[in-house]
Amino acid sequence: MGVIFAIVLSLQQGWHKTVFFSLGQAVGISLLFTAAMSGMGVILASSPTLFSAIKIAGSFFILYLGWRSWHKPAMHFGSAQDQHADAANGVPKDGLANFTKGVVISLCNPQPIIFGISVLPQFVDPNQSYLAQSVLMISVYAVLVFVNLVLYAILAERARRFFTGPRGSQIINRASACVFFAIGFLVLGFAVSDFL
Repeated sequence: MGVIFAIVLSLQQGWHKTVFFSLGQAVGISLLFTAAMSGMGVILASSPTLFSAIKIAGSFFILYLGWRSWHKPAMHFGSAQDQHADAANGVPKDGLANFTKGVVISLCNPQPIIFGISVLPQFVDPNQSYLAQSVLMISVYAVLVFVNLVLYAILAERARRFFTGPRGSQIINRASACVFFAIGFLVLGFAVSDFL
């Protein structure tokens, strides 16, 4: 979901603004991995009800993003003139807003907690400092998330020429909305089935 959002954001605002979103994603993942490595992950893994509740909340947030993307007005991606029009139409250009979106989207996906408690401990050497190893593993993964999202954003901005004009923007908005809807309903379906 972070990759999709980074691509859409890059097409709308340019990859430079996506750096803040990517940084937010990395911070959110770091927080989730820290929770996983500090024992909170064990609590979530042992409480299917709590884990399902987090998944349901996350699925509704994803569905909300899909609804907003579906109803977003088409905009031109191509020229500087279009970017001035975007600013006049209230397209968010604030780095803090993009950073916050990145953190929130990361935190609404509890899967990294389970990933963290199931994968990362395999690489912990009991003869070394647990804290130092945890910080190193979390930092490396966060940097990989950041670099990956920025690379996707750069590639997306390079592909802008294929999506210039309002029709291309509309296709991107609707396609991303459909992906958000599919992910949201899938997560919601799995979460609700946990309660049945």
